[in-house]
Amino acid sequence: MGWMVTFSDLITLLLTFFVLLISMSSMDVKALQQAAGIFFSGGSGPGGFAAQGGVQDLGRFIESLENVPANLLLERQEEIKDKLFDFENTEYENLMDLVGRDIEIRKDERGLVFQLAESILFDEGETQIHYDFLPILSRLALVLRSARYQISIEGHSDDSLLEGESDAYAWELSLERAIAVMDYFTVQEGLRPDRFRVGGYGPSRPLGPNDTPEHRARNRRIEIVLYRDQFR
Repeated sequence: MGWMVTFSDLITLLLTFFVLLISMSSMDVKALQQAAGIFFSGGSGPGGFAAQGGVQDLGRFIESLENVPANLLLERQEEIKDKLFDFENTEYENLMDLVGRDIEIRKDERGLVFQLAESILFDEGETQIHYDFLPILSRLALVLRSARYQISIEGHSDDSLLEGESDAYAWELSLERAIAVMDYFTVQEGLRPDRFRVGGYGPSRPLGPNDTPEHRARNRRIEIVLYRDQFR
């Protein structure tokens, strides 16, 4: 009979383990739903969102993403970007392909990070923003205007000949790109300059090795950081 007690304990432990797994999964989904400010009305859509739901307040939506675990934020990129980049003009629908492929929203110790591939904004080795893709920056300006955070615009280059013909040039290039993005937000979109700072990191903070054209393209990027704390 002693083995039955041991077996019963084992079954109880397994049941507790699975209950915990289910609870954690439910908490993740609930956290995202609450953070997005999305209300259900019986319909269904991507990720279970109701068709009649939506972001009630863009600023509240952005701020509440602080409560979403970083791993869940990465897992639910598609739904979150669909809400943030909701282009009303059908002419811009093709830009959603770029948003899906070349923009990543993540969290780190600084705060909420919008990571934009360089190809959305600039040609390799250049600092002039692509005119055709300005609606993406315009939508981001709406996001930034709605939120209360201080904002850091940070440029990153790679170590290729066009981008890094010298260490000084690579750093200067990344800084000029960050300044160009900030100028768009402050001059064209009218955001307050005192909310911003800019930085150029050259090739010093790559996301991966600079060993292939694809990897170098990933390392060329602009990061728009919504700082959770005040600048120090």
